[in-house]
Amino acid sequence: MSAKQRKSKKRSDANSDWQREEPILFLDRNLGKHIIADRLRSAGMKVEVHDEHLPPDAPDEDWIALVGRMGWVALTKDKNIRYRTAELESIMRNAARVIVIRARNATGSDIAELLVKGRHRIARFAARTPAPFVAAIDRSGIVRAYPNIQVSVREPAPVNPGAGGNAGIES
Repeated sequence: MSAKQRKSKKRSDANSDWQREEPILFLDRNLGKHIIADRLRSAGMKVEVHDEHLPPDAPDEDWIALVGRMGWVALTKDKNIRYRTAELESIMRNAARVIVIRARNATGSDIAELLVKGRHRIARFAARTPAPFVAAIDRSGIVRAYPNIQVSVREPAPVNPGAGGNAGIES
C-alpha cells in the first residue's frame, strides 16, 4: 500500500493538562454524606463532603466561599442556585466553580455513576473554563455553562460626610 496515513491534528487526551489532575469535588449537603462520596472515592476521585467542613445548617454562601478559597469544584442538586442573588454574589466574589447535577428523580447511586462516567468531562470543563462559573451536568454526562450567569458584586456604599449624621462634629 502506498497510500499515506493521515495524522490526526487533535491532541491526545493523554497529553491534556486536565487529565493529569482531576479537581477535588465538593459535595453540597443535598448530595448526602456517604453513597455518592464513597462511590466517587472508590473510583479514585478526590472528594470533600459539606458536613466534614461546615455545620449542616451553614448558609450556602459559607460553602461557596470555602470552595472558592480551596479551588475545589462544587457539585449540587440545587438548580435554583443560579437565580439567588446572595449565592451568585458569593460565587462571583469567591471565584467559585459550581456544577449543578441535572438528573431529576435520580438516586444517590445513579448520581454517583453519572459523576464517575462524567469525571473526565468535569475535569476538562473545569480546566478550560475560568472561575467563577455555574454549569450543569446532565444524565448524558455533558457539562455546559449556564449562560448569562453574572452578578455585579456590590461594594459597600461610600460614606458621604455631607449627608447628615455628623451633627455636633466641628470641621
